Amino acid sequence: MRKLVFSIGALAIAFMVAFAWSHTVLSPSQAGVAGSINPTDLMSNHKGTLPIEQWEAI
Repeated sequence: MRKLVFSIGALAIAFMVAFAWSHTVLSPSQAGVAGSINPTDLMSNHKGTLPIEQWEAI
């Protein structure tokens, strides 16, 4: 009976580890997405007016 409990616990832990690993490896991280954005290029290529330019200070 003791071996059965330990093997079920080991299987549950292995399942949780595999579940956590698959969600961290297969989903892209926020750092990888944010690292590809270049703010200098965004500002230099912007042709319209910025929202702050249309705001009137009180």
